[in-house]
Order: sequence, then C-alpha cells, then structure tokens
Amino acid sequence: MALRKRDSEFRHLGVSYLEFKRVEMDRVLTGFLMRVNHNGQPSRLAQRHKHESDTFVQEFLDEEYADRFQGFREHPDMAGRWIETQLLDMVNRGKPSQAVAGLRPLHGLTYKFRNYYHSRAYGADAQLYEMLRHARDGRGTLALEAIRGFFFTGLDPALGTPLPDNSLDVETQAVLHLNSQVKHDTPQTVKGWYSAPPLCVGQSDLLADDVLRLLSLRELLPRIVMVEYLKILFAFHLALGQLKTMKLLTSMVERSGAESSCGPENCPAGPGQGHDDFPDCPFRVGLFVDVAGAPGTPAAALAERSADVWLRRIPGFVRAGYTVRKLDEFAEHLVSLGEVTKPSRGFFTVTEALRFADKTYQQRREQFFAARMDSLLDDTPIEEQPEVVRPLLGAGMGLSSFEQYIELVMAYRGKYHNDYIIDSIDSLLLKNRPGAVIAQPYRGRRRFVLDSALLEVLVQIALLRPNARGARSRFLHHTASLRLDEFMDILRRRYGLHVNQLPAGDGFASTSFEEQAVLRSNAEAFTTRMREIGFYSDLSDAYLTQVITPRFVIGADGTVTAGGR
Repeated sequence: MALRKRDSEFRHLGVSYLEFKRVEMDRVLTGFLMRVNHNGQPSRLAQRHKHESDTFVQEFLDEEYADRFQGFREHPDMAGRWIETQLLDMVNRGKPSQAVAGLRPLHGLTYKFRNYYHSRAYGADAQLYEMLRHARDGRGTLALEAIRGFFFTGLDPALGTPLPDNSLDVETQAVLHLNSQVKHDTPQTVKGWYSAPPLCVGQSDLLADDVLRLLSLRELLPRIVMVEYLKILFAFHLALGQLKTMKLLTSMVERSGAESSCGPENCPAGPGQGHDDFPDCPFRVGLFVDVAGAPGTPAAALAERSADVWLRRIPGFVRAGYTVRKLDEFAEHLVSLGEVTKPSRGFFTVTEALRFADKTYQQRREQFFAARMDSLLDDTPIEEQPEVVRPLLGAGMGLSSFEQYIELVMAYRGKYHNDYIIDSIDSLLLKNRPGAVIAQPYRGRRRFVLDSALLEVLVQIALLRPNARGARSRFLHHTASLRLDEFMDILRRRYGLHVNQLPAGDGFASTSFEEQAVLRSNAEAFTTRMREIGFYSDLSDAYLTQVITPRFVIGADGTVTAGGR
C-alpha cells in the first residue's frame, strides 16, 4: 500500500526547513544569496530559459565586449575552459550528460543564472537564512549585512546597478556583465511558507558570530578563498544544527513540551559566554574525530563508534518528526472547526503543537486519528499490512489510535526518511571532500574526521577577538595567539569536536587506559596537522610555548602585519 500524501507528509518548518536530500554547497549558497537579496524569500525570474555553457562562452567572446574582456576573443579555447571551470557550476562535470546548474556563487547575483532543476538547495538555503535571521542580540542582522556587503560588491546599494570600479576581480566583473543582460527579478511568495526560529537559537548565535569573525578577514584574503571558507563554514553549521535538532526534538516529544533550558529567553549558550559557548546545554553535540584520517587505526575505530551513535538516533528523530507534524495537522483540524484559535503569527510552533498531545485533547485526538486509521485500513486491511505492525494494530496492545497511526506511518516511511537523512548529513558534513567531518571508505563504516580545510577555517575564526566598543579600527576583530591545548578546548566546547577527550553522553562513558593512549596519539596527529596547514611551529615541548599564530596579525588599532613565526 502506498500512503496518501496527507499521511506521508513529514516536514514541519518549526523543526527544519531541510527536505533531507543530498545537497551541493554551491547550490545551497546560490539559493541562500537569492534569499539574502529578497529578505528571505525565493526569486521569480522574468527570464527563465535554460542556460547552456556555450551561451556563456559566446557572451564573453562577443566583439562588442572585447575591450572589457581583453584576450578572450583571441584565445577562445582557453577562455572557454576558464569560464567552464571557474565560473560555471556543472552537474555531471566531464560526462556526456553534463549540464549547467548555474554560475558558481562568487557574487550575490549568480542566482539569476541558475537552471532550477539542476540547482535545487532542498531547503538548506532557507534553513541557513532562518538560522541567521533569528540569531539574538542583533548578531544575525549584522551577519546578513556583512554577507550582503561581501557578496554584492560592485553594486549601487540603492539601484542595484554596477558601479565603475577597476579594482574588482575578473570573476566579479564577469558576473556583473552577465547581470546587465538579465531582466529584473522579483521576490516570490510561497504558499504555506513562514519564518520559524530554529529549535536551537544558541546554534544560530554561534553561526552568526563565526560569520562576523570570518568576514573580518575579507580584505586580507582572496575572494575565491573567502567564498570557499564560507561554504565550508555554512555546511558545518547546518550539519551541527541538524545533529542538535535530532537530540532536542526527541527529548521535546518525550516530555510533550519545551525544554526548560531552551528557547531565546532560556538558552544559556551564545558568543557572550566566551569560547565555552554551550556551558550548560544538555543537548551539546559531541563528535570524536579521527584527526589522522587513516582507516583501520584505533582512533578510526573510536570515530566509527562515535558516528554510529549519531546514526542510531535518526529513527527516533523521524518518529518525533512525524509526531510533531501529525499533531500540527490535528491542531489545524481543530482550528477549521472553530474549536481552537490559531496563533496570531499564523502557525503553531513545535512547542504549541506538542500541547495537543496532552489529556485535554485526548478524546478529540482519538476521534481524528481513528478516522485516519479507518481510511488507511479501508485501503489495506490489517492482514495485508506489513508483518512488523500487524500486532500493533489490534486492540490487544493497548495503543491509542494516534500511537497506532504513528507506528503504521513509520512502518511505511521510516526507512525511507532514515536513508535520506543519512544522505543529507553526509552531504552537509562534506563526506570524503575538502572540509569533511565524516569519511567513509568504499564499503566501509562512516567515521568522524577533521579535514585540513575545515581546520583552517576554524583556526582562523578562533584567533579573532571582538574589538572593544568604540574602537577606531576598520576591522570588527583583532587577532590573538592561542596555545595548542586552548584551541583543542575551543573545538570541543564551541563545536563539539573532540580530539583529546571522548564525548561523554554521546556514546562514551569512562575512558579506559587503552583509550587514553589513543587520545594522546590523536592529539599528536592534531599537532602534525596544524603544522601542515601553517599555523603552528614547534618551539618547545612545553605546552606554554606551543602557540598557534595568525597569518595576518590585526592589531586592536586596525594595523595589519605579517604573522610572526
């Protein structure tokens, strides 16, 4: 039996905007920039023809623009290769079926050139925008403004037209040239869409703080490098937010209400806490990462165990997600009958939906879901249902109609969502790619790792400190050195990445003597990795002199000098 659409619907925007499909961060960033340009809404383009690579190449080879793109017309093959590799985001690159997804997100306007069916972000762009939008103390607004200032460079803020600026890099000039050939786009209103705060507002605060810190370096790093940094950072925070949601939502459903330590008013986390940004959070993410990245080692075995703990949480999250979604549908049913009033904001939050699971609504809830069960069993009687759920559908188990309904939906759709959520987490953790937090050898087990590209982004952020209010520096932050052990503490407390400790509560309890030896070996591999990416030089074996230094030293007064190593 195939479930009807109303029964199989899973997503609740208060839980996550993600559609739980495999995503590519180029396309996520493209969709995100579209939302930045339209205050969170998607775009309706006036011009929607399919973009081909030859069309882009010919645009730059046109004699009319020879003075703007000098040398392109004289070397068409070289220009074509540059455009295809540096400007275009391709699906199935290098294969006969390759197609243009759009332009690489090197500028805020690249979303205008996307081919929609090849450039879908599956809700990750909306999730990223809403995380930043709801960050507290104005950090989210500042972060979005900083992102706009970086990506929409070269445009008049009021008119949106290109400004004459010879200092722009060639990629930005190329995008601005293409933009002049496209009609104006407008924001699009999507039925049923609303702006919901993320379940963990502390994670939003942390994302906004990281973005502000990282963009302090935008004048000191090549534009392409900064774009890659941001893609890795965004993917990392989207993944951390999803892992934390898996923990938090399951707990909320178990208690049929909000957690006392969560929400904008109660969350103890946030950048104001210093580096220990989740000091009292009961839903901290804890990942043991294999820093050396070599499968088959004792550290790899612990990292595999850590990954397995999180994968085993997915079925519980799917069940909790269905519970919230179906209670929300029940609440909407009561609204349609005039028995309850919908909140003035126009939607029920997760906490409000869970209130419809209490005894006050027990009789009406049973009637609603008994009707749904009757509809399902009319299509497929109990004796034809999957064998695993047949015992649950009779009266002998003592389950309510709502519980039976959830069990039946899980029997049909649980594995489907489990597999797609794994794919989604793999893609957000950049599995086997630069910036990866998860790796999986061919036919092997998944394990958490700490790739050099992500480590480089996080160390750049960790070395920055906010300037005092009223500082005259053109930078929002200045740099400061860190001891190696301090940085490992920051990774653990701020992001949940455990190098020299095991994550208690996330699959590990006490640490055995053998595991202590593995942790020391992992810390040594971390030192080696820091040396390889150029932030650490050995001065002594003593911890006090094992110092990480920035590549660019930014003083509190805004002066910039080369890093001293």
